[in-house]
Amino acid sequence: MFLFFSHSYQTQLRHASLFAVVIIQLSFYCIPANYIADKALAISDAVYFSKWYHHNFPSLKSPLLLMIQSSQNGITIKAGGLITLNAETVMKVLRLAWSTCSVIRGVRQN
Repeated sequence: MFLFFSHSYQTQLRHASLFAVVIIQLSFYCIPANYIADKALAISDAVYFSKWYHHNFPSLKSPLLLMIQSSQNGITIKAGGLITLNAETVMKVLRLAWSTCSVIRGVRQN
């Protein structure tokens, strides 16, 4: 956003590199969190497709059903209890930054 406020190329380069570092750091946390959430949802499929219902272990049926049910809820990883960390968060930040830059560019041209 600050790229358009300064006429100095050095300042623009500094702001662009800061933006790149922030996006890389956000991606560093959000992409693995998204991977963990996807793998947690895959647990219910793995347990169900293990053909648990064909085995003659009545003591395992109830815990396996509970495991399937609880893993279908999914997990949510939050930063500070405020922001959900996933790949969608990275895309929202990029979309917001692009639209802000576009608005500022439009205002400066008029």
